[in-house]
Amino acid sequence: MNFIRTSIYSGISTAISLITKLISNKIIAVYLGSSGMFLIGQLKDILKIFYTISTLGVETGTTKYTSELKNKKNEFSNLISTTFKIHLFSSIILMALIIIFYKSLVLSLSVEIEETNQNLLKYFLLISIISFSIQTFIMSVLNGLKKIKIYILINITATISSAISLILLVIKYSIIGAFFGLIISPIITLIIAIIICLINRPFSLNFINSIFKQNYFKKLSNYTIMAITGPICLISATFFIRHFVYEEYDSNHAGSWEAMWRISGIYLLFLTTTFKFYLVPTFSNLKNEKLKKEVFKIWKTTLPIIILITALVYFCKDLLIELLFTSEFYLINTLILFHLLGDIIKINCWILGNILIAKARTKSFILFQVEWSIIFIILSIIFSNIYGYVGLGIAYFSTYLIHFIFLNLYFRKLLWKS
Repeated sequence: MNFIRTSIYSGISTAISLITKLISNKIIAVYLGSSGMFLIGQLKDILKIFYTISTLGVETGTTKYTSELKNKKNEFSNLISTTFKIHLFSSIILMALIIIFYKSLVLSLSVEIEETNQNLLKYFLLISIISFSIQTFIMSVLNGLKKIKIYILINITATISSAISLILLVIKYSIIGAFFGLIISPIITLIIAIIICLINRPFSLNFINSIFKQNYFKKLSNYTIMAITGPICLISATFFIRHFVYEEYDSNHAGSWEAMWRISGIYLLFLTTTFKFYLVPTFSNLKNEKLKKEVFKIWKTTLPIIILITALVYFCKDLLIELLFTSEFYLINTLILFHLLGDIIKINCWILGNILIAKARTKSFILFQVEWSIIFIILSIIFSNIYGYVGLGIAYFSTYLIHFIFLNLYFRKLLWKS
C-alpha cells in the first residue's frame, strides 16, 4: 500500500476526527472557558504519561516486527503473545502505583474534587489504563498487518462514541465531567475494538497460548526507551511551559496557549494519521538509496499540503477561533503566525524522526528528544521575557528550525551525499 493510497484511507478517519474535535472543542470552550482548557491540558498530559508507561512503549516495535513476521505463523504468534503479556503486566504494575500515590495525583490537578468523585475517578482511571494498554496492542498488530480498513473502522466508531460521551458529560457536570470523559475514552475504544475484531477476525487469538519469548522482549525493549522518552520529553516541556504561562500571565493566556496547540493538532491530523499507518512499516524495510528516494517522495507530497493548510488556517484564523472556541480565546491571534511556521518545519522533522524509530536508533532518538525539549523550554522563557506573549510562538518556530537543522546534519550522508 503506497503513501497516497494510505492517505486516502486515513483521510476518511481524519475527516470524522476533525468533525468530532471541532464540536467537542467548541463545547469545552463554551462551557469551561480558557481556565477549563488549561486544566484539561494539564490532565491530558498526566494521562498521556500514564498511557505511555502502561504499554511500556512497545507499540512501534510491535508494528515493525508484525510487518516483518506476519507470514511466519509460529514466530508471529510468539511475537504478539510476548507483546500482549508486556502490555498486560506493565499496566497492572502501573495501576498498583496509582493506587498508592492517588492522593498526590489528585492534588497535582489544581482543582477541588469531591471525595465521592475522587473514588469514582480512581476506579475509572484504573480500568482506563488497562483498557488503553490492550487496545493499543490490538491497534499496533492491525497496523503491522496493514489491516487499514479495520483499523479505520475501529478508529471512526471509537472517535464518535468517545466524543459524544465527553460532550454529554461536560454539559451535565462541567470540569469534572470533562475529566471523566477523557478517562473513559480508552474503555470505549477497547470495547469497540474487541467487537470489531471478533466479527472480522484479522488475526488468530491462539497467540494467548503461545510462550513469552525473551528474544522478542529484548528487541521490543529497544522501542520502549524511545517510545517513553519521546512523549515524556514533549509532555514535560508542554506541562512546564503551560504552568510557566499560567504563573507569568494568567489562566486566560495559558488556556489560549493550550487552544493553539489544539488547533495545530486538528489541522495536522490528516498527515499524522497517515504517518502512523505508513512511515515506520515502510522505512523499516528500506535502506540507503531507496530510503532516500522515499523520504524525498514524502517531502514532495507533504510540503505543498502543509503550506496550503497553514496558509488557509492563517487567513481564516478569526473565523476558526469563533468556530472552535469563543472570543475569550482572542489571544491565539498573538501566537498563530509563528506557530504555523513552526508546524511546517515540524512535519518535516517528524518524517526524519520516524527513520530513527524504524531503524531502532535508540541513543540518537533520545538525544534528539531531549535536545528539542530543552531548547523549547529555554527559548520559551527567554523569548517570553524579551517579546512578551508572542515570544512563545517565536520560541516554538525557532525550536523546530534548530531541531530540523540538527536532524539534517545527522542524516547528511543519507540525504545530501551522492
